[in-house]
Amino acid sequence: MKVMEQILKILKEKRGQYVSGEMLAQSSGITRAAIWKQLGRLRELGYVIESSPRKGYRLVKSTLTLLPLEIQDGLDTNCFGRAIYQQAEVDSTNKMAKLLAAKGAVEGTLVIAETQTNGRGRMGRNWTSTAGQGLWFSLILRPKINMAALAGITLLAAVSVAKAIHQVTGIQTQIKWPNDILYDGRKLVGILAELHGEPDLVNYLVLGIGINVNQTVDDFPPELTGTAISLKMISEEDGPLSRRLILQAILKEFEVAYDRLTTFGITEQLAYAKLHSATLGKMVRISQGVGRFVDGQAIALESDGSLLLKGADAEIIRIYSGDLIEKASPIISQG
Repeated sequence: MKVMEQILKILKEKRGQYVSGEMLAQSSGITRAAIWKQLGRLRELGYVIESSPRKGYRLVKSTLTLLPLEIQDGLDTNCFGRAIYQQAEVDSTNKMAKLLAAKGAVEGTLVIAETQTNGRGRMGRNWTSTAGQGLWFSLILRPKINMAALAGITLLAAVSVAKAIHQVTGIQTQIKWPNDILYDGRKLVGILAELHGEPDLVNYLVLGIGINVNQTVDDFPPELTGTAISLKMISEEDGPLSRRLILQAILKEFEVAYDRLTTFGITEQLAYAKLHSATLGKMVRISQGVGRFVDGQAIALESDGSLLLKGADAEIIRIYSGDLIEKASPIISQG
């Protein structure tokens, strides 16, 4: 454990009580002058630490920045989030995670940033990542599955995020196939899965997740004010919501579901996704690339994560991936 982390651990254990500089020095194996420098570094990171000439030091308030030592404080997982790469700013957490995965980063590695300058959603769309107001992170996975099962993992992640949000905030959301989480029709969470491997084996999968947590209406660009929303805008809480608690709940919920994937599939998550679906029963259009569209009524979610559509001629169409657009108009036969 690093010296600064050791000092912080002691202060947290004695929260509300003063700890002498001498005790911190003895426990950390450094001089009292060095302790003073380490406390200065902690203050720079956002920790509020009071000092008294006679009593020593005490931790008054932890930082709101999602530092690795804060994320792992109380994290109840075996694998997810045990290795963390944290930055104040990156162009994209998915891009950074793919570079790390290619170099052999272990499964469950978490890449997280306070803001992204080039965050991306599906179809290469930009994702607005307000600094310090949301959760912008990626997980490196090495699932022993083939590429056909990717839709199942994406749905698994969406359900895990929705459940965790409900556990921490009490807010019930809806899942828009294949990878968005909505509230009252407005986007709250986006999920982007990117993989590397062969048709019969995935080398690694990078799962990027963006969650609007504490933004206000003014934090969103004008073009998103009617389509995006944050947990804070929904919640009745006075202060900011805890990004740390939400992240910890997601990592735990997703790890449990992921560990059961090879044995139980996504049966449990499928029931939740159906119950809280923002897609089933609606007339939709699926974009599958430039100029390629599939129209139909969304009638079922399948155990592999695919979506079944009923076309204009009652044809049943199975869709594994694509960009979903709701249609207000009735389906017209294209034959």
